[in-house]
Amino acid sequence: MFATAAVLLAACVKTQTLDVVAPVGADESAVSFDVYTSRTTKAGKPQVITTDSLKKGPGFGVFAYYTNNGKYDQYVNPNFMYNQQVKWNSGSQVWTYEPVKYWPNETGNAAVSDDLDYVTFFAYAPYVNSDPSTGAVKLPESPLVSIKLDETVEQQRNITGMITNTTMGDPKIKYVVDWNPATSVDLLWGVQPATNAEKPGLPYLNQLKPKTNDRTNFNMRHALAKLNVTIDAKVDGADKVADSTRIYVRSITFEGFATKGTLNLNNTDADTPLWLDYAGIDNLVAEPVTITDGRKDGKEGYKDGKATREKVLGLNPVLVQSAPYGDSLETVGVTDKTVNVFMPIDTTAATISAEDPIFVIPNGDPVKITIVYDVETKDSKLAGYLSDGVTHGSSIENTITKELKYASSDEALKIFPGLGHVFHLHLGMTSVKVEASVTGWTDGNVIREVDLPANTPSN
Repeated sequence: MFATAAVLLAACVKTQTLDVVAPVGADESAVSFDVYTSRTTKAGKPQVITTDSLKKGPGFGVFAYYTNNGKYDQYVNPNFMYNQQVKWNSGSQVWTYEPVKYWPNETGNAAVSDDLDYVTFFAYAPYVNSDPSTGAVKLPESPLVSIKLDETVEQQRNITGMITNTTMGDPKIKYVVDWNPATSVDLLWGVQPATNAEKPGLPYLNQLKPKTNDRTNFNMRHALAKLNVTIDAKVDGADKVADSTRIYVRSITFEGFATKGTLNLNNTDADTPLWLDYAGIDNLVAEPVTITDGRKDGKEGYKDGKATREKVLGLNPVLVQSAPYGDSLETVGVTDKTVNVFMPIDTTAATISAEDPIFVIPNGDPVKITIVYDVETKDSKLAGYLSDGVTHGSSIENTITKELKYASSDEALKIFPGLGHVFHLHLGMTSVKVEASVTGWTDGNVIREVDLPANTPSN
């Protein structure tokens, strides 16, 4: 029709110019993404997300809200994208998703409407598949989130759920700490980058169709703190624990971080994760968390005729007496060898190194550690028994509490997102000495070093 009109007009006037508007849905109108992580870490730690591992893994998830000519508020649901998986295409070297969505196109010189069309974007990583109607993470399709704590109960860990596709308001991601360093997963959320952004460190709220085919570039920030806790025995005046003595960890209690919470992707402070309680309603309040040995030795207590501490809940089984005392005992307790404190019972010690971390939820509280351990010595002349109930000897339970502080001041040590924190627990025959350091997350460089005063010998 345009060609015919040009011919007819030419008979009447000398010249005529016709502008043809490109159809909505052309390539330059497609919504496209780019992403990078703000920090990296040493290679060989696949559970720590980097830009490279994000490309090789499941990618990231996007929630998008179309609000027409109104600004984003708490009365809109994710009606443009719901937990949209965005994956790296190694062939074309771009981030792709399906089905492709297009920018609303009511604005511009060729528009037929004066309305402004706003779209708001939120992102998180790593992507996990969820049920749109319930928000529950689908199992076993997402191998990152499940771990068996005993023979009958399968407890989800890491990313456990999110909002539904009809939930109005901010997108939220539920998270539960995984005590297993082999499966503990980093969690990131996307913000505007520090350069060439309207509001760096904050989400992409109320975006208009770009003038060119620019990508929405997410800077993925670490919402969690990386925590590594090791333990060994430093016997006063000796190189190692005597052959007749064993040191077994009974429990370790941590204060200063949360073990479950909900991450609100609409953070209000730049580059700062917005953590809420697990229900996603109130502010996050961290409760002390205790990981226990679960030994069946008569000290665990009973309920309804059943022992209540028969399973190892988070502690490395190397540290726990799990068989009758003797030369064939597989679990030798705490020795002069440094080992990782964390590891559930269904993972062998050989798969976890002392350097492997877990990820915890920072909440800005001072860090305190309480450790309960037994020092057991075989002695056939004694009338008492060790915790196995068979071997004669002495079994002494010790409880030590340590509030961690910076060496250079009396300031309480706190855990922060995006940083690696290392605690070395040294168990002694007369005292417990605790050292702590905060290591940098960027290429393994040390950002902070924290030297804590040692405990004085107990009476």
